Amino acid sequence: MSETNETLHDRFIELADLPAEGSVVDLGCGAGPALAAFARRHPKARVIGFDREAESLAKARERLRNHGGSVQLASADLREKLPLDDASVDVVISSNLLECLPAPGALLGEVWRVLRPGGRAVLSHSDFDALVISGAPIPLDRKIVHAFADDAPPWMDSSDGRMGRKLPGLVQTSPLERTHVETLVTQSTELAGHAARRVGDIRGALRATAMRGLGRVDTVEVEEWFSGIQQAAVEGRFFFAETAVVVAAHRV
Repeated sequence: MSETNETLHDRFIELADLPAEGSVVDLGCGAGPALAAFARRHPKARVIGFDREAESLAKARERLRNHGGSVQLASADLREKLPLDDASVDVVISSNLLECLPAPGALLGEVWRVLRPGGRAVLSHSDFDALVISGAPIPLDRKIVHAFADDAPPWMDSSDGRMGRKLPGLVQTSPLERTHVETLVTQSTELAGHAARRVGDIRGALRATAMRGLGRVDTVEVEEWFSGIQQAAVEGRFFFAETAVVVAAHRV
Protein backbone atom coordinates (compact mmCIF):
# COMPACT_ATOMS: atom_id res chain seq x y z
CA MET A 1 0.00 0.00 0.00
CA SER A 2 1.35 3.46 -0.86
CA GLU A 3 2.00 6.15 1.74
CA THR A 4 -0.54 8.58 0.36
CA ASN A 5 -3.71 8.59 2.36
CA GLU A 6 -4.03 8.45 6.13
CA THR A 7 -7.80 8.65 5.74
CA LEU A 8 -7.71 5.41 3.75
CA HIS A 9 -5.67 3.72 6.47
CA ASP A 10 -8.16 4.89 9.09
CA ARG A 11 -11.06 3.47 7.06
CA PHE A 12 -9.23 0.17 6.70
CA ILE A 13 -8.91 -0.01 10.49
CA GLU A 14 -12.58 0.86 11.03
CA LEU A 15 -13.90 -1.62 8.46
CA ALA A 16 -11.53 -4.39 9.52
CA ASP A 17 -12.59 -4.33 13.19
CA LEU A 18 -9.45 -6.24 14.16
CA PRO A 19 -9.48 -7.92 17.61
CA ALA A 20 -7.02 -6.34 20.04
CA GLU A 21 -4.53 -9.20 19.70
CA GLY A 22 -5.68 -10.39 16.28
CA SER A 23 -3.68 -10.86 13.09
CA VAL A 24 -3.69 -8.58 10.03
CA VAL A 25 -2.03 -9.30 6.69
CA ASP A 26 -1.19 -6.61 4.13
CA LEU A 27 -0.73 -7.96 0.59
CA GLY A 28 1.62 -5.66 -1.28
CA CYS A 29 2.54 -3.91 1.95
CA GLY A 30 5.24 -1.68 0.46
CA ALA A 31 7.04 0.30 3.15
CA GLY A 32 4.38 -0.64 5.70
CA PRO A 33 2.32 2.52 6.33
CA ALA A 34 -0.98 0.64 6.63
CA LEU A 35 0.49 -1.98 8.97
CA ALA A 36 2.00 0.81 11.05
CA ALA A 37 -1.43 2.41 11.34
CA PHE A 38 -2.88 -0.90 12.57
CA ALA A 39 0.05 -1.31 14.99
CA ARG A 40 -0.58 2.11 16.51
CA ARG A 41 -4.24 1.26 17.07
CA HIS A 42 -3.58 -2.33 18.20
CA PRO A 43 -0.15 -2.45 19.91
CA LYS A 44 -0.38 -6.21 20.57
CA ALA A 45 -1.68 -7.29 17.19
CA ARG A 46 0.17 -9.73 14.94
CA VAL A 47 1.10 -7.83 11.78
CA ILE A 48 2.13 -9.62 8.58
CA GLY A 49 3.22 -8.05 5.32
CA PHE A 50 4.16 -9.47 1.94
CA ASP A 51 5.79 -7.58 -0.91
CA ARG A 52 8.27 -8.41 -3.65
CA GLU A 53 10.50 -5.36 -3.16
CA ALA A 54 13.33 -5.95 -0.67
CA GLU A 55 13.93 -2.22 -0.25
CA SER A 56 10.29 -1.61 0.68
CA LEU A 57 10.32 -4.49 3.15
CA ALA A 58 13.45 -3.06 4.81
CA LYS A 59 11.62 0.24 5.31
CA ALA A 60 8.62 -1.60 6.72
CA ARG A 61 10.84 -3.45 9.22
CA GLU A 62 12.28 -0.16 10.41
CA ARG A 63 8.82 1.37 10.67
CA LEU A 64 7.53 -1.54 12.76
CA ARG A 65 10.64 -2.22 14.84
CA ASN A 66 9.05 -0.96 18.07
CA HIS A 67 5.74 -2.76 17.64
CA GLY A 68 4.84 -4.73 20.77
CA GLY A 69 3.20 -7.63 18.92
CA SER A 70 4.50 -10.17 16.45
CA VAL A 71 5.87 -8.82 13.15
CA GLN A 72 6.32 -10.97 10.05
CA LEU A 73 7.53 -9.34 6.83
CA ALA A 74 8.60 -11.40 3.85
CA SER A 75 9.08 -11.38 0.11
CA ALA A 76 6.33 -13.26 -1.70
CA ASP A 77 5.10 -13.80 -5.23
CA LEU A 78 1.45 -12.82 -4.88
CA ARG A 79 0.62 -14.59 -8.12
CA GLU A 80 1.14 -17.84 -6.22
CA LYS A 81 -0.37 -19.48 -3.15
CA LEU A 82 0.02 -17.27 -0.08
CA PRO A 83 2.57 -18.58 2.46
CA LEU A 84 -0.08 -18.82 5.18
CA ASP A 85 -2.09 -21.70 6.62
CA ASP A 86 -5.77 -22.17 5.94
CA ALA A 87 -8.08 -20.14 8.21
CA SER A 88 -5.12 -18.62 10.07
CA VAL A 89 -5.66 -14.84 10.10
CA ASP A 90 -8.34 -12.38 11.21
CA VAL A 91 -7.96 -9.61 8.62
CA VAL A 92 -6.49 -9.21 5.14
CA ILE A 93 -5.96 -5.77 3.60
CA SER A 94 -4.57 -4.69 0.26
CA SER A 95 -4.45 -1.54 -1.85
CA ASN A 96 -3.58 -0.89 -5.51
CA LEU A 97 -2.35 -4.43 -6.02
CA LEU A 98 -4.91 -6.33 -8.07
CA GLU A 99 -4.28 -4.53 -11.37
CA CYS A 100 -0.70 -5.84 -11.26
CA LEU A 101 -1.76 -9.49 -11.24
CA PRO A 102 -2.65 -11.57 -14.30
CA ALA A 103 -5.39 -13.37 -12.35
CA PRO A 104 -6.75 -11.09 -9.59
CA GLY A 105 -9.62 -13.48 -8.88
CA ALA A 106 -7.11 -16.15 -7.86
CA LEU A 107 -5.71 -13.87 -5.16
CA LEU A 108 -9.21 -13.25 -3.81
CA GLY A 109 -9.62 -17.01 -3.53
CA GLU A 110 -6.41 -17.11 -1.52
CA VAL A 111 -7.69 -14.32 0.72
CA TRP A 112 -10.77 -16.42 1.44
CA ARG A 113 -8.60 -19.46 2.18
CA VAL A 114 -6.35 -17.82 4.76
CA LEU A 115 -9.13 -15.94 6.60
CA ARG A 116 -10.71 -17.52 9.63
CA PRO A 117 -14.50 -18.00 9.43
CA GLY A 118 -15.88 -14.53 10.09
CA GLY A 119 -12.55 -12.95 9.18
CA ARG A 120 -12.62 -9.74 7.16
CA ALA A 121 -10.98 -8.47 4.00
CA VAL A 122 -10.72 -4.76 3.21
CA LEU A 123 -9.48 -4.00 -0.29
CA SER A 124 -9.04 -0.74 -2.15
CA HIS A 125 -7.96 0.38 -5.57
CA SER A 126 -7.64 3.78 -7.20
CA ASP A 127 -9.46 4.17 -10.49
CA PHE A 128 -6.65 5.66 -12.57
CA ASP A 129 -8.84 6.16 -15.62
CA ALA A 130 -10.93 8.59 -13.54
CA LEU A 131 -8.13 10.88 -12.37
CA VAL A 132 -9.05 14.58 -12.38
CA ILE A 133 -6.07 16.86 -13.02
CA SER A 134 -6.76 20.45 -14.06
CA GLY A 135 -4.08 22.46 -15.79
CA ALA A 136 -3.14 21.14 -19.23
CA PRO A 137 -5.24 21.68 -22.39
CA ILE A 138 -8.25 19.36 -22.41
CA PRO A 139 -7.35 17.11 -25.39
CA LEU A 140 -3.81 16.60 -24.08
CA ASP A 141 -5.02 16.02 -20.53
CA ARG A 142 -7.44 13.33 -21.73
CA LYS A 143 -4.69 11.70 -23.77
CA ILE A 144 -2.24 11.64 -20.87
CA VAL A 145 -4.70 10.32 -18.28
CA HIS A 146 -5.87 7.50 -20.53
CA ALA A 147 -2.29 6.68 -21.49
CA PHE A 148 -1.33 6.41 -17.82
CA ALA A 149 -4.35 4.24 -17.05
CA ASP A 150 -3.26 1.82 -19.79
CA ASP A 151 0.48 2.05 -19.11
CA ALA A 152 2.22 -1.23 -18.27
CA PRO A 153 5.76 -0.78 -16.88
CA PRO A 154 8.11 -3.75 -17.37
CA TRP A 155 7.78 -4.82 -13.72
CA MET A 156 4.00 -5.27 -13.98
CA ASP A 157 2.53 -8.54 -15.25
CA SER A 158 -0.60 -6.70 -16.28
CA SER A 159 -2.13 -3.25 -16.05
CA ASP A 160 -5.76 -2.23 -15.64
CA GLY A 161 -6.34 1.42 -14.86
CA ARG A 162 -10.05 0.70 -14.36
CA MET A 163 -9.51 -1.81 -11.57
CA GLY A 164 -11.10 0.58 -9.06
CA ARG A 165 -14.51 0.41 -10.71
CA LYS A 166 -14.12 -3.34 -11.27
CA LEU A 167 -13.23 -4.15 -7.66
CA PRO A 168 -16.79 -4.47 -6.27
CA GLY A 169 -17.71 -6.93 -9.02
CA LEU A 170 -14.54 -8.97 -8.56
CA VAL A 171 -15.22 -9.36 -4.86
CA GLN A 172 -18.89 -10.17 -5.48
CA THR A 173 -17.94 -13.07 -7.78
CA SER A 174 -15.24 -14.40 -5.42
CA PRO A 175 -15.76 -16.83 -2.50
CA LEU A 176 -15.85 -13.82 -0.15
CA GLU A 177 -19.13 -12.32 1.02
CA ARG A 178 -19.14 -8.65 0.01
CA THR A 179 -20.54 -6.44 2.78
CA HIS A 180 -19.66 -2.82 1.99
CA VAL A 181 -18.61 -0.58 -0.90
CA GLU A 182 -17.59 3.08 -0.72
CA THR A 183 -15.38 5.64 -2.42
CA LEU A 184 -12.76 7.93 -0.92
CA VAL A 185 -11.54 10.96 -2.83
CA THR A 186 -8.13 12.52 -2.26
CA GLN A 187 -8.19 16.10 -3.55
CA SER A 188 -5.93 19.11 -3.62
CA THR A 189 -5.81 22.64 -5.05
CA GLU A 190 -2.03 22.68 -4.66
CA LEU A 191 0.66 20.76 -6.52
CA ALA A 192 1.96 19.28 -3.28
CA GLY A 193 1.76 16.10 -1.23
CA HIS A 194 -0.06 13.20 -2.85
CA ALA A 195 -1.10 15.31 -5.85
CA ALA A 196 2.51 16.17 -6.63
CA ARG A 197 3.61 12.56 -6.16
CA ARG A 198 0.90 11.24 -8.47
CA VAL A 199 1.66 13.84 -11.14
CA GLY A 200 5.31 12.83 -10.82
CA ASP A 201 4.36 9.17 -11.14
CA ILE A 202 2.46 9.89 -14.34
CA ARG A 203 5.26 11.97 -15.83
CA GLY A 204 7.93 9.41 -14.96
CA ALA A 205 5.97 6.37 -16.12
CA LEU A 206 4.91 7.82 -19.45
CA ARG A 207 8.37 9.21 -20.20
CA ALA A 208 9.92 5.81 -19.49
CA THR A 209 7.41 4.05 -21.74
CA ALA A 210 7.89 6.59 -24.54
CA MET A 211 11.66 6.21 -24.34
CA ARG A 212 11.19 2.47 -24.93
CA GLY A 213 9.32 3.37 -28.12
CA LEU A 214 5.98 2.30 -26.65
CA GLY A 215 2.79 3.91 -25.38
CA ARG A 216 0.34 6.46 -26.74
CA VAL A 217 2.27 9.66 -26.05
CA ASP A 218 5.79 10.90 -26.67
CA THR A 219 8.10 12.72 -24.29
CA VAL A 220 7.30 16.11 -25.83
CA GLU A 221 3.59 15.63 -25.05
CA VAL A 222 4.39 14.49 -21.52
CA GLU A 223 6.50 17.58 -20.85
CA GLU A 224 3.89 19.88 -22.39
CA TRP A 225 1.28 18.35 -20.06
CA PHE A 226 3.55 18.73 -17.05
CA SER A 227 4.39 22.34 -17.91
CA GLY A 228 0.69 23.15 -18.18
CA ILE A 229 0.09 21.71 -14.72
CA GLN A 230 3.00 23.67 -13.24
CA GLN A 231 1.69 26.89 -14.77
CA ALA A 232 -1.81 26.20 -13.46
CA ALA A 233 -0.38 25.68 -9.98
CA VAL A 234 1.43 29.03 -10.13
CA GLU A 235 -1.75 30.79 -11.28
CA GLY A 236 -4.05 29.09 -8.74
CA ARG A 237 -5.92 27.06 -11.38
CA PHE A 238 -4.65 23.63 -10.37
CA PHE A 239 -7.01 20.96 -9.06
CA PHE A 240 -6.44 17.25 -8.44
CA ALA A 241 -8.77 14.44 -7.39
CA GLU A 242 -8.13 10.70 -7.18
CA THR A 243 -10.93 8.27 -6.34
CA ALA A 244 -10.24 5.06 -4.44
CA VAL A 245 -12.90 2.36 -4.33
CA VAL A 246 -12.99 0.51 -1.00
CA VAL A 247 -14.65 -2.88 -0.62
CA ALA A 248 -15.14 -4.80 2.63
CA ALA A 249 -15.98 -8.50 2.70
CA HIS A 250 -15.78 -11.47 5.04
CA ARG A 251 -15.46 -15.23 5.02
CA VAL A 252 -18.74 -16.84 5.97
